[in-house]
Amino acid sequence: MLEILIVDDAKDICWALEKGLRDEGVHISQVHRGEDAIQAVRGRSFDVAVIDVKLPGKNGIEISRGIRQLVPQLPIVMISGYHYEEDQPIRDGIRNGEFQGFISKPFELDAVSTLLRRVIREGGQSPSREPTYGHEGQTERR
Repeated sequence: MLEILIVDDAKDICWALEKGLRDEGVHISQVHRGEDAIQAVRGRSFDVAVIDVKLPGKNGIEISRGIRQLVPQLPIVMISGYHYEEDQPIRDGIRNGEFQGFISKPFELDAVSTLLRRVIREGGQSPSREPTYGHEGQTERR
């Protein structure tokens, strides 16, 4: 069973991801603050973390950097309703290996599932690869 950490202050997004991925044999743990995500990865092993860019306190990009220091091999996917794959912080984060993919809100669950399985398969350290995206209206690309 895949273990996925969802970090999003929007509880409805956590609920939608949990409900949508449950039938695929996925176990979802959710936290709603970035600092709680740091604690979660210290106490458990996850196959992938999905982190909202816009969080209260430290933003998701800062949280991904903290997680990367603790668990360098953990694949991280950023999710946002405010940022797009063309935004410089998203492109830089993928290029630098801080995270391995990006999901725009709103999203299609099939695209999210495909993206998560791909980044899990490829692993968490891949700063030289092309960005991987999954969101409504656009297929994933590499």
